[in-house]
Amino acid sequence: MKRFLTILLFLLFCCRGYAQMDTLSISTAYTTHVIFSTDLTYADLSNNKIVAAKIIEQNKNMLAIKARTPFEEYTSVSALESNGKMYTFIVRFDPSPQELVIDTRVDYDEINPRGKNSGSQVSLRKKMDAPRLSELARKKQRLFHIGAKKYDIRLLCEDIVSYSDIIYFVLSLHNKSGVSYDINDATFVIESKKKGKRTVVFEKTIFPEGRHGNLSAAAGETGRIAYSFSKMTLSEDQVLKIYCYEESGQRNLELTINCKDINKAERSL
Repeated sequence: MKRFLTILLFLLFCCRGYAQMDTLSISTAYTTHVIFSTDLTYADLSNNKIVAAKIIEQNKNMLAIKARTPFEEYTSVSALESNGKMYTFIVRFDPSPQELVIDTRVDYDEINPRGKNSGSQVSLRKKMDAPRLSELARKKQRLFHIGAKKYDIRLLCEDIVSYSDIIYFVLSLHNKSGVSYDINDATFVIESKKKGKRTVVFEKTIFPEGRHGNLSAAAGETGRIAYSFSKMTLSEDQVLKIYCYEESGQRNLELTINCKDINKAERSL
């Protein structure tokens, strides 16, 4: 049976198309999501002892990948779309990967097949010229009104910056407690403002496209991180919630960012 499946996959491989991707970096602390054009019908790991992957039930065109443990050697993961296109990623371990969302739907040749100066091409060029996350993480704090303090720990949103169709958030965590604060990653959720029992609750978890830094902080130290997201706007009855869940602990924190702070974010030149 196993041999039959191997032969079947090989035939699909040859007849319906194959795409070889660049190296994919994953970690034990963060989940990397890969987005495909159509639903996935198959996913395979060359070594499932060090890498975990699953097709997202609610969005079957998304594959979630995470390292089970740090590893030195290279491995691979393959995925088959319902349209017959096969992808294989070379996978390496990186404790702090720069990209957490990989979109296979974005292809320069498809955006601009004949070399014409289309609007999409201009947008792509702007994204390539966008400020680096490392630069934003080092910038001086600009916002002082978005914060939360609990357990002698202060969580702040120091800056919100927009560039073309990219929006950046710079967060800092100041640990004035006597115990270190460890966190896997912040969780970003767009939610409805709570106005009463009859309010229809809207929740949508969004995932960053990139990150630089670390929010974890030893006692008396400060952690800082910069995130990048695709274009984001909120209605007047929505807010962005940022949740920080302590790893192996209960000192959880949250920030609330109103629509005005996001829709009128400083434009980076």
